[in-house]
Amino acid sequence: MNYTAFFDLLTKEQRLLTNSESGLSLLDTYCPDSNENQWSKLFKNKGQLRTLLSQIYPNYFYQVVTADNLLSLPVERIPFPVVLKPTFGYSSVGVYKVKRKEEWEKALHQFEADALLSEEIYDPSVINQKTLLIEKWIQGEEYAIDGYYDEQGNPVVLSVFKRLFKDEYDTSDRIYYTSKQVIQEIYEQAYSFMAELQKLVSLQNYPIHFEIRKQGETVIPIEVNPLRFAGAGTTDLGYYAYGHNVYEQYFTQQKPDWKQIIEDMDDSIYSFCCAEIPLALSQGLVKAVDHEAFQKEFEHILEYRPIQAAHDRTFAIVFFKSDNLNENHHILQLDLEPFIDMQELKNREMEQVL
Repeated sequence: MNYTAFFDLLTKEQRLLTNSESGLSLLDTYCPDSNENQWSKLFKNKGQLRTLLSQIYPNYFYQVVTADNLLSLPVERIPFPVVLKPTFGYSSVGVYKVKRKEEWEKALHQFEADALLSEEIYDPSVINQKTLLIEKWIQGEEYAIDGYYDEQGNPVVLSVFKRLFKDEYDTSDRIYYTSKQVIQEIYEQAYSFMAELQKLVSLQNYPIHFEIRKQGETVIPIEVNPLRFAGAGTTDLGYYAYGHNVYEQYFTQQKPDWKQIIEDMDDSIYSFCCAEIPLALSQGLVKAVDHEAFQKEFEHILEYRPIQAAHDRTFAIVFFKSDNLNENHHILQLDLEPFIDMQELKNREMEQVL
């Protein structure tokens, strides 16, 4: 593809959207001085973003460190509990929650092991663990929001999801869900955060996906993902819950009427499941996945997407509907190993022969 010709056609009125953050490197190559590139580089760097947001949250602890200096960092200076994550990251890859100083060394060893694995899978423009962010571990409920800023810089919320964790150390993306209650819990504060962010950065014609945590009436942003919506198909949950095609809404500058949407919705829970091959299993030895058996764990599937990827552990994306959160908790705790058929190691066969 002739990227130079493509980017030469861009004007301030045109809109960009990517479904992969690896596309951001194209902006830096072909449109280094564009607003879209400058904004994307700012949001992609979680350390720089924290510095920016400190104007709104001056008492929020964070520290940027290099991977080389991580082992020599004085533990007594770290105000636990904290979260350790790459300044350039994606999804929950390389994110570690450390509750107390006794857990710090274990987290560092896990980081070293996972860093080697992620280098083989992800482009450095998507995940780069040479520089890390240590920040306050925010307690509370977590929400994921898709939205954009229109031509005048006004914030527009397109989808509202809530993240479910199986315990306080869980960082997986297995379950997100939405409902009338979820929207009512966080919409106003999500919109207010977008408005505050626009005061710091004059965003226009720009899509974002951001995550926030709410504890009582306090809302703290976790991250802002540039020029895209929720990954791995999560954003499509809005289509099933309230009929939103967020891509069309962004490009045609539609603004959802959330009051009317809530009135029209039923009382169901609409959920997204990202099913991954367990880390205890070698991905290269996976022979098959029993998708039929896995589907039987759900009562009302809206869409089932089998995934076959060479470098990603996701084996299925599931959109489903339920009357309450019981099914979500069941899926969240479900052991996925029984659905994975593994190849026998040749060495093991040789040992048996000998």
